[in-house]
Amino acid sequence: MKFRSLAYAALMALAGCQAPAPQSVADSQRPPSSSVRHEYVDALRGTIKPGNFVKAEISSVVLLNPEKQIYAYCTRTTERSNPNWSYIGLGLQHDMILYLRRNDDRCHDKRLRYYDFPELRNMKY
Repeated sequence: MKFRSLAYAALMALAGCQAPAPQSVADSQRPPSSSVRHEYVDALRGTIKPGNFVKAEISSVVLLNPEKQIYAYCTRTTERSNPNWSYIGLGLQHDMILYLRRNDDRCHDKRLRYYDFPELRNMKY
């Protein structure tokens, strides 16, 4: 419940641009866990219309700041009304959302690996 509240609050504060990640960050990539996937879907449940996404992908999780244990990942989606990719970047520390940014520049980094995200595409109420 806390995660959902924070995600909703973060959605309201979307803003900002970031430079692409340094090579050391790109090298820290690991596939998103099942819990990361499900928590993201749970956070969006009730805030978006289920079945609206034609395509949905989630990126690898990267370690942005080893000292502070800050991790990040991105999602990209296309909707029925807009065939272009829409990107959201997310930062986490101790399983709490630090930021959520629409069109985060780091999400466009060519080194970032994306994976199919059927959990989001097939989300139910």
